[in-house]
Amino acid sequence: MIKKVLHTSDWHIGRKLKEHDRYEEFKKFFDWLEDLINTENIDTLLVAGDIFDNTNPSVQAQNLYYSFLSKITKSSSCRHVVITSGNHDSPAFIDAPAELLKLCKIHVIGCACENPADEVIELRDDSGNLELVVCAVPFLHDKDVRTVTADDDFHAIDKALSDGIKSHYEKVFAKAQEYSQDLPVIAMGHLFVQGGNYNKDEGVRSLYVGTAVQISTEIFPKFLTYTALGHLHSPQFVGRENIRYSGSPIPMTFGETERKKSVCILELDGKNLTNIKQVPVPIFQRLERVSGSLDEIYAKIKKLAEENISIWLEVSYTGENIIADLQKNLNDYAKDFPLIEILSVQDLNTKREIDKFYDIHVENGLDDFSPEKIFEEILAHKDFSDNDKTEFMTMYKEILHDIDTGDAK
Repeated sequence: MIKKVLHTSDWHIGRKLKEHDRYEEFKKFFDWLEDLINTENIDTLLVAGDIFDNTNPSVQAQNLYYSFLSKITKSSSCRHVVITSGNHDSPAFIDAPAELLKLCKIHVIGCACENPADEVIELRDDSGNLELVVCAVPFLHDKDVRTVTADDDFHAIDKALSDGIKSHYEKVFAKAQEYSQDLPVIAMGHLFVQGGNYNKDEGVRSLYVGTAVQISTEIFPKFLTYTALGHLHSPQFVGRENIRYSGSPIPMTFGETERKKSVCILELDGKNLTNIKQVPVPIFQRLERVSGSLDEIYAKIKKLAEENISIWLEVSYTGENIIADLQKNLNDYAKDFPLIEILSVQDLNTKREIDKFYDIHVENGLDDFSPEKIFEEILAHKDFSDNDKTEFMTMYKEILHDIDTGDAK
């Protein structure tokens, strides 16, 4: 029987930080994860979506992914791997090697199945005995759960999406319940569950057009041994201890710098979940935020340099004086500290002047200001009715969504 299951998600292989490649971090994470699987004698690995950071991953990103899978299936205790797609992934790309990977006991579900019951995966031991059932639900795209009509407003879209997602999961769980008397049943999902917490600058992308579609924990029946979620980057449980986001293993933005990263290990005794252990993920590349006047920033950089490790910085200048060559001044100063690299500079003094000029306010520097937020600020200062503003925002999100998914004509 399966005794230990490891839950992780939101790898985002190929993610850059301010145009800096992070392949070395991903490689170190996979080396660490392989060691953890061996040390903890993990039987089953679950990866709940956002394997890659975009729908067309680079060759280097693919090499990291397949190399890791190859290693753990050859030389580790891990006997089963189940991987589902997230909103950043190409479902077809994840599914493409499915038949080949299945020979190595690696199950991938990229596209939502026409019959949701087909997302119920039976994991068997070498003797053919059933030992664990996994409800491997991928990220559900609009087209998977609702029929588009020209007359739909954003309220109708949200309701249709919410109802479609619930219906899909209900059909999966109806099949899975057949096993629940004798076996552990684990659900996987990549979605926003009500009660989940995230910081707006964590780099979590909106899932759907319209208002935020959030699903209640009530859709996860009590017979489930555990629910392994992906999408939110902070590790947390939602509603019940056994409904969890594992979070991303490395910080995807400077906004995640202060948040500890981890993976979850589930300990099973037969069909019963006996323990959930959060295992901290080491920091493979130090990220720091510093702010203040120019002299204060210089002092903080010098102090960080004393630690003699590689540090990437986001700098926010809050001084009163306008400095025309702020970026150059900071980079010139940092040259004396080869392990310190400034990736982002936010001139909050200049931003304040821009705010006054345009009579708008942004909380962070324009460097991290999303197109959606910019459009929202523009609408807020235009003389449109609330209904018109809502309609314009919905249309704008649809455009962004089409561009992001490659559906734009």
